[in-house]
Amino acid sequence: MTSLFSLSAMLLYAGAWAALLRTLSADSARPRGGAFDVLLAYLAVMAHGLVLIPTLFGHGPPNLALGTTLSLIALIVAILFLLARLFQPVQGLGVLIFPSAFAGAGLGWLLPGPTYATKLHGAVGLFHVLGAGLAYALLSLALAQALLLHFHDRDLKQKRSGGFFKSFPPIQTMENILFQLIYLGFALLTLTLLSGAFSSGQMFGQAFLFNHHTVLALLAWISLAVLVLGRLFLGWRGRTAVLWTGAGFFLLAIGYFGTRFVLEILLTP
Repeated sequence: MTSLFSLSAMLLYAGAWAALLRTLSADSARPRGGAFDVLLAYLAVMAHGLVLIPTLFGHGPPNLALGTTLSLIALIVAILFLLARLFQPVQGLGVLIFPSAFAGAGLGWLLPGPTYATKLHGAVGLFHVLGAGLAYALLSLALAQALLLHFHDRDLKQKRSGGFFKSFPPIQTMENILFQLIYLGFALLTLTLLSGAFSSGQMFGQAFLFNHHTVLALLAWISLAVLVLGRLFLGWRGRTAVLWTGAGFFLLAIGYFGTRFVLEILLTP
């Protein structure tokens, strides 16, 4: 049954991506069936969720192995994208979000990995896990928005009017949405680091434990703090925002997934 739901989610994500590309590339004078990719995306998220519910909330400890965690993050990103689409003109983000969700669902299916017994318990531990997932998902959306903003701005400077970028909102609107995502992700990451500091004694028997996860998370926090301050006081934008957002994203990725990749993929016979 899990395989059926995983395959269904992947096919629906692929269909949503194809429908969105067709919508964005359509002639603006022709009517658009923009709701079809949303329908497919909602169905994909439902199938994706049905895959993960038994893994995370079934009998025994939740499986937080590499593939499952990547699949969960991809699902959270897809859900946040669909929610944001209700309030902001972020339709174009689906060009990057749907393929990422497709890959996440596939990795969760193909690389379920061993079951990790989590050492986090109680309200603080639960907040730490949820906060970390939401922070990374928001920064994933921010990176996708930054990349689209960069290429859209480049097309405008080169006076290209074709392609699906013609359906995108104005540059200023996209930039405002980008920094809204960055501010939210930065705030959640800050709270996650604080909750991690408070719960480290519960997990490892030592308060404020500094390991590679902590160091990389702090470096990611610093890079995002620099970006936020640069935006507020120096008006940073464009390529600078893309680079600093990407730095924070990839530092978190290495901190979150690097060890498990080595243990589950590179060192597995």
